[in-house]
Amino acid sequence: MVKLTGGLQLDIIKTMKKVIVRRRHLNHPWIFSNEVVSIEDGIKPGDVVRVEERKKTIGSGFFNPHSLIEVRLYSTIEEDFNENLIRKRLQDAMQKRKGLGNSFRLVHSESDGLPGLIIDKYNDYYVVQINSLGMEKKKDLLFRVLIEDYKPRGIYEKNDEHLRKLEGLDVLNKIAYGQVPELVQIEQDELKFLVDIINGQKTGFFFDQRANRQKIAELARGKILDCFCYTGGFSLYAAKNGEVLGIDISPGAINLAQQNSHLNGYQIDFKVGDVFEDLRKFYNEKKKFDTIILDPPSFTKSKNKKSEALRGYKEINLMAMKLLNNEGILFTSSCSYHISQNEFLQMLVAAANDAKRQFLIIHQGSATKDHPVLLNFPEGNYLKSLFLKAV
Repeated sequence: MVKLTGGLQLDIIKTMKKVIVRRRHLNHPWIFSNEVVSIEDGIKPGDVVRVEERKKTIGSGFFNPHSLIEVRLYSTIEEDFNENLIRKRLQDAMQKRKGLGNSFRLVHSESDGLPGLIIDKYNDYYVVQINSLGMEKKKDLLFRVLIEDYKPRGIYEKNDEHLRKLEGLDVLNKIAYGQVPELVQIEQDELKFLVDIINGQKTGFFFDQRANRQKIAELARGKILDCFCYTGGFSLYAAKNGEVLGIDISPGAINLAQQNSHLNGYQIDFKVGDVFEDLRKFYNEKKKFDTIILDPPSFTKSKNKKSEALRGYKEINLMAMKLLNNEGILFTSSCSYHISQNEFLQMLVAAANDAKRQFLIIHQGSATKDHPVLLNFPEGNYLKSLFLKAV
C-alpha cells in the first residue's frame, strides 16, 4: 500500500503473485489442484493470488496448496482482498436481503463473493463461520468492517469441524467480540424463536428452510408429524392447522422446541426419539398422519458415502409414505449437496414404488433468498425439497 498526497492510498495490485491454470470446470469459483499448472515463487498458503489461463487474467482468489480446492476465486478480475472489497460485498449482501426482517443469513459464501465465509445475523448478534484458509487470514479485516459498519452487540465465531480440517485449520468456537447470551430471541413471520447460538447445531438456526416453512403453514392439516424437528421450526408454522408431534434425537433441541412452543402460545407435543425407530414403531402400531415433515440433517459429508446416505433417505421416506392417510401431505427434504436433485427424485420414486402409493408433486421447495445460488456454482444449490400429496 502506498500513501499519496492528500491522504489518499493506492493498492499496488502488481504485487499479487500469479497462479497459472488450465480449467476443467468452466467459470466455477473453485480451482482444483489438478487444474493448477504452475505457481509463482514466494506464494504462501492463504495468500491472495492472481489467476491466469492462456496468459489472460481470469480472476483473483485465495491460495491453499494443502486443499483439494487449491484456489477459491472471489473476483473475476485482478482485485486485492481488502477492507473496501469486504465493505462493498457486505453492503451488496445486505441489499439483497431487504424485506427479510432483522434475522437472516447475511453472507452465503461464494454466492456473495466471499468464499469460505458464512455470516448469520440474529438481530444485533452475528455468527461467523470461516471455512477457508484465505478467509481465516483476512479475519481481522472482516471483523473490523462488521464492527465499524454494523455495530453488533456480539460476534460469535463458530466453525464447521469437517470443513476446517479439509483446509488444515483448527476448530474455533468462541466469542470474537462483545457479549453473546446463551439464548437469543428472533422473529420469523410473526413467530418467536429462541436460538442457542453457542450450543446449537451449525450456527444455531436454519434460515434456509424459511420459505418451505411458510408453505407448510398453508398445506399442513390434521394429525401432523414433524421428524427431525430440531427446535420446532416447522412444528410452529404448522401448529395452527392441526395437532403436531415433533421428534428429535437431541434432548437439548427438544427442550428449546418446548420453550419455543410456549413462547408462541402453542401446546405442541415434542419428544426425544430416534426417527428411524419411531417411524417403524408407528407403522407397526398402524398409526396414520395427515401431514408428515421430513427435514433430516445431511446423511453424508463425503461423496464416498452417497449410497449409504441414499439408503437412509429412502428408508425414512418409504416409512413416511406408508404412514400417510389418503390425500395426506409429505414434505421431504435433503440438505446434502453430494446428492443431486435427480438422485433425490429417483430415490423418492423408488420409495413410492415400494410403498405401493401414488403421489402428486404439488410444490417444489427451495432455499430462502438469503441463500442465493450462483448458476456456475451448483454446490450452492444444496437444498432439495418437495411437497407431495398422496393420491
